[in-house]
Amino acid sequence: MRVFLPIAFVVLLFGCSTVPQKGRSVLISMYYPNNAYQNWLLHFDSTLTFYQAYGMPADSLDKILAEVDGMILTGGTDIHPTHHGKDSAVAQCGTIDEYRDSLELALVAHSFERKIPTLGGCRGMQLLNVAKGGSLIIDIPTEIGSTLHQQEKGDAHHMVYCHPWLAEILEKDSGEVNSNHHQAIDVLADGFKVLAHAKDSMIESFYWEDKATHPFILGVQWHPERMDREDPMAANVARVYLKNLDGFRALPQTEK
Repeated sequence: MRVFLPIAFVVLLFGCSTVPQKGRSVLISMYYPNNAYQNWLLHFDSTLTFYQAYGMPADSLDKILAEVDGMILTGGTDIHPTHHGKDSAVAQCGTIDEYRDSLELALVAHSFERKIPTLGGCRGMQLLNVAKGGSLIIDIPTEIGSTLHQQEKGDAHHMVYCHPWLAEILEKDSGEVNSNHHQAIDVLADGFKVLAHAKDSMIESFYWEDKATHPFILGVQWHPERMDREDPMAANVARVYLKNLDGFRALPQTEK
């Protein structure tokens, strides 16, 4: 049976639309081609300013981290398995960018230090898990035998099944999402709570449960930035993230 949040909560969370707040800024770990993440969020708030962490000089990055309102860890290449205790499996990985790994692990530490609202997409969700002591499945087809999450060209599409809180936010118990990854969460790091699964039991979304240590971290394994702008699986991820840039504490303290 689904557990519904009070109607007043949902109305407060979304209202009629996301209200733009002039001057908000978001640090993106690494830009995508065609500014995919920027264009996705600008659809809901045209006043946002964006910065790319990748390649930014250290002194400039320190200054941005002290002022930025939000952070996004984007998708991309495999994380080196040495960061989660599977050094011997490096041959099963694809392209690895060790500079990016180190950069994004440091960004997660800054996110916790400053309590910066943070969204992780695909690799970004995996990186969050690794940063907090979790591990990854190195190759889903080899280890699990599932081919749901990646195809030779373009995005794969599959269903995800949401736990109650995420179902309220997305306004759907389940929905079709896009994906393009061969790695996934294996051991979930302490502190994260699962919000959605795929049919093959892969974790598709999680959040950081202890709001005293961090008020808002949300991870999704799919790519909302590449989905239809008004698809609830993309639009409502954007909306709840943008609400949190204003300090709105939308994630639940606990789930019963």
